[in-house]
Amino acid sequence: MKSKHQEIIDTLHKGNFYTKCPCCSDEIALKQTGLFDNDNFSEGALEIYQQQLQHVQNEKARLKKLQEQGTIKSEIAAKSSNIGSILERLAPTMKHFRFNRNDCRSLFDPIDYVIFEGLSTKGRVDKIFFIDIKTGNARLSKKQREIKTVVQNKKVEFKTY
Repeated sequence: MKSKHQEIIDTLHKGNFYTKCPCCSDEIALKQTGLFDNDNFSEGALEIYQQQLQHVQNEKARLKKLQEQGTIKSEIAAKSSNIGSILERLAPTMKHFRFNRNDCRSLFDPIDYVIFEGLSTKGRVDKIFFIDIKTGNARLSKKQREIKTVVQNKKVEFKTY
């Protein structure tokens, strides 16, 4: 026994029914269109359905892989950030650090160090440096760029309260 949907499709295929193509506006005979319903796919519709199903499965796999890569990248970024923080704190003890570690005062936020050059060896400050340690491709934050600009524009003062 045919379903009501299949009876309607059979009637449309057998009759002299036409529709307008949504793309080109040409008239199309419905008997040439390959109409189907969800319970009874035509051969062409089943092939297209299976292609679309495969496409969806491929996209799901691709998105899952991207999600996994994103998680891995996030973990690597977090570890890099943590390593960078550790290196910032160790910088004054490294042999290539050009300042005397006893002249360094750590802030770590918004910049890493204020260095009073000469304080520990000469007992006087010859120059003051604002230092931020960066690793890899790290760049100054917005606040750090603002501090750099203020220093470059010589808008630094000393006040006693």
